[in-house]
Amino acid sequence: TTWEPFSIVDSVKLESAHSTGNSPEEMVAVNGERYDVKISERKRYAVYWEQAPTEVRRCTWFYKGDKDTKFTPYSEDFSHNLEDAYKEAITEDKWKTKLEFPTGETVILHNPKLIMQYQPIFAQEEWVSSPLEHTRPRTVRRGVDSISVEIPDGEPDNVDHLVFMVHGIGPACDLRFRPIIQCVNDFRSASLPLLASHYKRAQQEDKIGRVEFLPVNWHSALHGDATGVDEDIQRITLPSISRLRHFTNDTLLDLFFYNSPTYCQTIVDTVASEINRLHALFKQRHPGFKGTVSIVGHSLGSLILFDMLTNQRIGSEMNKEKGEECNLQAHHDSLEHFLTQMDLQQYLGRDLR
Repeated sequence: TTWEPFSIVDSVKLESAHSTGNSPEEMVAVNGERYDVKISERKRYAVYWEQAPTEVRRCTWFYKGDKDTKFTPYSEDFSHNLEDAYKEAITEDKWKTKLEFPTGETVILHNPKLIMQYQPIFAQEEWVSSPLEHTRPRTVRRGVDSISVEIPDGEPDNVDHLVFMVHGIGPACDLRFRPIIQCVNDFRSASLPLLASHYKRAQQEDKIGRVEFLPVNWHSALHGDATGVDEDIQRITLPSISRLRHFTNDTLLDLFFYNSPTYCQTIVDTVASEINRLHALFKQRHPGFKGTVSIVGHSLGSLILFDMLTNQRIGSEMNKEKGEECNLQAHHDSLEHFLTQMDLQQYLGRDLR
């Protein structure tokens, strides 16, 4: 598990909600309002896409092993025990205190700057053969100021531009086989420093906001239980070279599905409805948004967007069709009136040649 720090802005909001002790069901918007944190559960939930909830910790103590590159936060219960022992050692000047936990870990407080944790032998990996490796302690630190970690300031609240990004074939979107959510995060991470470097003065004067990128996922809808595509394909998939066939079913077959009238319409409808859903949800969470909207497609996603935009009816065309319908209705009414005046009601409802 990789732990990432919240920004300074989000940390202040979370700490404020925690200290005020509001309703347990209160949700705190974080990460540019793309996630909500439920303080009582210590869980973070995605807003715009489906994703398993992630754990949130209120961190005060951290540890790092010899082979670790980053400090890892302790659980809150473990941190409370360390904090109580640390305060007692500071107050009564009792150092070289040994703390033993039910899980087998042992923490020794040598002095305020040297605190070590020793793991139990049974928690070590079986392949460790050297007895010296069993005694390698972990370095323990108190507070974020005592560890080397880069904490971002936070994202601007105002959004000037909204970009919807549609992926191509398959669930993976790059050569590292990452999903579209992670790839879109890279665009967002790249745009923030560009705004800070190219529009620094305008950003400091709050004249500009930021660019928000939201992923549009249609692959899961096509390969879900609703269409039954995966089940049908699995019946005719040979058991040999299963990995290659599974990769082909998930990626290359999307091209053939888009050439099918049935599944092509399913894909286009999914993309259109997902964009509308995301836009409505975004407007709900950002009621003051008055910026522009763009759509970006990659690979097959660009073809989907091209077909969708070129075949949609714009406002003038819809008004023209409505006007033609009104003229036909008016012409029909005038014909009935004319035949009635001429005492030719027998010809009403007949096809005239």
